[in-house]
Amino acid sequence: MSQVIASTYEGKYNSSTKSTSNADPIKVDLKFGPIDLLMGSYASCMLATVDFYARKKDFEVNGSRSELSYEMSAEGGQVGTINVKLFFDKDYTADQKELIENSAKNLCHVGNSLNPAIVKNYEFTYGA
Repeated sequence: MSQVIASTYEGKYNSSTKSTSNADPIKVDLKFGPIDLLMGSYASCMLATVDFYARKKDFEVNGSRSELSYEMSAEGGQVGTINVKLFFDKDYTADQKELIENSAKNLCHVGNSLNPAIVKNYEFTYGA
């Protein structure tokens, strides 16, 4: 079943976007634009993906958070670099850290849908 995302352009760089699974629209404007939505989607996807795989191995990553920054490509018009910082409030075993980092880097659907030319830099902080 496909998900429908509907956007209405309201003019002057303002739009309203909603999905079939949520009646509350997200407002997009010059303060929180489309690239911000993309970065937020990527961050949320990474954290949820890490949580999914952690739970399969009987541990949790509640309290985790992210900070993403990005730079546009030299040609402009598309993201060139994404700097990802993921923070976890606990320390984990080496095996758990490997699962966390692999899940975030390689198993997130949004990340896997991004242009492979985008450079992604990752930083993981534990016990934060």
